Amino acid sequence: MPHHFTKSTVQATFWCKPCGKPTVHRVDDGRRGACHECLAKREAEAVQREAEKKPPAAVQERLFG
Repeated sequence: MPHHFTKSTVQATFWCKPCGKPTVHRVDDGRRGACHECLAKREAEAVQREAEKKPPAAVQERLFG
C-alpha cells in the first residue's frame, strides 16, 4: 500500500530495492521519491562520465627554452 504524506514532509525512510536496505528517500508532492543514496551514486557516475569525455588539457610548450 503506497504511503502518502503531508505537503510539508521532505524525507522518509523506506526499503530500497537497488540498495537492499532501508534508506532515506525524498518525498515529492506527498509521495515517496528517489533514494538519496541512489541519487548520489547516479550523480557520481555522471560526473565520472563527464570527466572521461573531457579531452586532456593541452600542454603549453615554452617559447624560448
